[in-house]
Amino acid sequence: MSTPRSSVGRYELRERLGAGGMGTVWHAWDPALQRDVAVKEVVLPDGMSPEDHDEARERTLREAQATARIRDNAVVTVHDVLEHDGSPWIVMELLSGHSLQQHLDRDGPMPVARVEEAARSLLGGLKAAHSVGVTHRDVKPANIMLTEDGRTVLTDFGIANVDGSTALTQTGVYIGSPEYMAPERFEGERALPASDLWSLGVTLYALLEGRSPFKRESITGIISAVLTAPMPPRQAVPGRVDEVAAAPLRALIEALLNRDAAARPTAAQAIELLDRAGEDRARDGGTTRVTGVP
Repeated sequence: MSTPRSSVGRYELRERLGAGGMGTVWHAWDPALQRDVAVKEVVLPDGMSPEDHDEARERTLREAQATARIRDNAVVTVHDVLEHDGSPWIVMELLSGHSLQQHLDRDGPMPVARVEEAARSLLGGLKAAHSVGVTHRDVKPANIMLTEDGRTVLTDFGIANVDGSTALTQTGVYIGSPEYMAPERFEGERALPASDLWSLGVTLYALLEGRSPFKRESITGIISAVLTAPMPPRQAVPGRVDEVAAAPLRALIEALLNRDAAARPTAAQAIELLDRAGEDRARDGGTTRVTGVP
């Protein structure tokens, strides 16, 4: 695809990779370090006053700089942060692969062992992000990449917020994907690390079942489901033989999808929970089943 720009800073834009509500991502070349990179232009919400726009721009740059401090194999690496033509731009590693959402759309649910591997990677990534004060705010299959070299990588921190900062949106406007958003977000609370853990729980459910448990036909239906609906049981799939193997994951999902944010495990506690559930299953000779869990 052609591009109307030739460069941003020292980075030579090659082609547009994708665009969404919060920005456009380009494949670019870094001539100084002789490597391909991904460059994201962060688009701020329309209708902001000049003062709010300037404050949001500065906050976005600070958030990107904070994300650059994260060092974890499951979090996309941020190489550089700059401002160009009044917009924040984030330079990241260029990932080759496809998103978990693309996998679900093409192939359906993932094997239990692969979902557990993804869960461990993503929990490690969230632990690293939360330790430097960064909350992702939009954990979902579309923002997680399966790379060609086997990594599971959390991407798109474009709407992340650092502890202590205000939301990047005007009052009453939800930024994120409703069926993956934590219930407290719909009740006017700011996103917290616990909100990321809820979103991860919904994501893991979707990877096991091929769909979000809160998917509905309307925004109103989605919000109602997130706030009040019980978790649906696992789908009846002929020949499914992974019920016992899935028990640790199901225990983890149950803990993450606690509507009381204060009762959800942290990322570190979730890893411990997954380990304990796996040890219990092994100790019982692989016969442990978890009841009352989605």
